[in-house]
Amino acid sequence: MGKKRQRRSVLKKGVCIAEDRISQLPDEILVYILSSLTVEEASYTSILSRRWRSLWTCIDRLDFDATEPLDEVASKYKLRKKYLRWVNSTLQMCKEQTLSQFRICFDLDKYAQYDIDKWLEFAFSRKVQRLELDLRIEEDYPRDFNNCYAFPARLLGLGDSAHSSSSKPHSDKLQIHPLVQQNFKSLKMLLLKSVNVTGQVLEFFLHNCPFIETMVVHESGTLVNLEVVGPSLKLRHLEIWYCRNVESLKICDTNLVTLGTSSGRLEVLTLDACFSLEELEHYNFPILAKLKKFVFITFRCTLRWKGQSLLGCTSIIRAAPQLKEFEIQIMTSSLLTEKRKCKKGIRWPLPHLKVVKLWGIYSGVLNLELVRYFLENAVALEKVIIDPTEPIFCPHPLTPENIKVLQTSRNRAKLQLEREVPQAIELVIL
Repeated sequence: MGKKRQRRSVLKKGVCIAEDRISQLPDEILVYILSSLTVEEASYTSILSRRWRSLWTCIDRLDFDATEPLDEVASKYKLRKKYLRWVNSTLQMCKEQTLSQFRICFDLDKYAQYDIDKWLEFAFSRKVQRLELDLRIEEDYPRDFNNCYAFPARLLGLGDSAHSSSSKPHSDKLQIHPLVQQNFKSLKMLLLKSVNVTGQVLEFFLHNCPFIETMVVHESGTLVNLEVVGPSLKLRHLEIWYCRNVESLKICDTNLVTLGTSSGRLEVLTLDACFSLEELEHYNFPILAKLKKFVFITFRCTLRWKGQSLLGCTSIIRAAPQLKEFEIQIMTSSLLTEKRKCKKGIRWPLPHLKVVKLWGIYSGVLNLELVRYFLENAVALEKVIIDPTEPIFCPHPLTPENIKVLQTSRNRAKLQLEREVPQAIELVIL
C-alpha cells in the first residue's frame, strides 16, 4: 500500500472539524454557484469567511425577489422604502459588468418612478439579457392603471412618457441620457407586469434588440396599438395579458410561435400565417370579446400541399363573438387549382358578421368552401367582396399575363358564387 490518503477532517482539541473544500474552488466557479440564488440568499454567504465577503457582488444574475416573506405587509410604506434602499445599496456594490438577468419582484407603483428609472439605466448599461419588472400587488389583484409605474420612454431616446410620474418633486429634472444603442443588443427576454408601457416602446425593443425572443406584458394601461411586423424579428413568444385598453394588434410576416392574449378591448387583429392551416383550425384561441375586424394573411407556401384549406382561419373567428368584418389576403400571383370536394368547417354561429372580403386570386374550391362556411354560419351577412388582385405584389401596369389571370379569376368567381350567394346578400366582384 502507498501512502495513506490524507484525512478529510482535522482533529483539534478533541473536536472533529470538517475540511472546507468548497472554499478551495476558483472564484469563477463560486460566483457561478451564487448566481443561481436570489440576491438576498447570495448576500448571506458574505458572513462565512473573509474569502466569501465580496464574492456575491460579482454575480451576473440579480434577482430582487422579496414577495415570499413580505406578502402580508407589502403595502406598508416603511417596507417599500426598505426595499428601495436594499436594491439601491446592492447596485452600488455590484461589480459585474454584464448581467444575464435583472429582476424586480415587489409591490411598487408610480411613487417609485425615480428609483426604478435608475435601476433600468443600471441594467441596460450592463447589457442585460433578461429584464423583468414584476410590480404587481398580487397575481389575482390588479393595480389601478393610474397608479402603475410608467416605463420611461426617454431612456430609449423616444421622449418623455405621457403617463410618467414620480413621488419626488425633482424627478422631472432627472436627466437620463439615451444609452448607447449597443447596450440593448443583448436583450433576449422582456417581461413587464403592472407597468404602463406604450406600443412605441415595445416596438423599439423589437426593432433594436436583434436577439429578443420573448416579450410578456401584463396589466398595462397605456398599451393601445402594437405592430409586430417583419421577417427580421427574432420574437417567438408574445403574451399580452389583462391590458384592457388594447385596440389593435398587428402580427405580420414574423417568426412568432406562441401568442397569448386576453386584451378585452382589442378591436382589430391582423394575423400573418406561415404555418399549417389544418392545425390552426382545431386550435382554441382565447376569447377576444371586443374584436370587430379580423384580417388574415396567408401565402402560397401554406397552400402548396394537396388538400390544404383556408378553413383553418375560422378558429380565431370562433373566438370573436362580436366580429363584424372578416378579410383574408391570399399572397399569390398564380391560380391555385385543385380538384376535390369542398370541406366543411366547424359549425359556429356568427351573429354579428356583416362583411366578408376575399382578397387575392380566386382559385375555386379554396375560396368556395370558405364562402359557404360564412353563408351557413353568418345569419346577418350583408356583403361578400371578391377582389382577385394580389394584395401587395400586383405589378403596375399589369402585364398581359397578369390581365389573363385576373380575368380567369373573375370569371371563375362569378360562375361559382352567383348561384351560391342569396340575392339578399350583396356580391361584389372587383
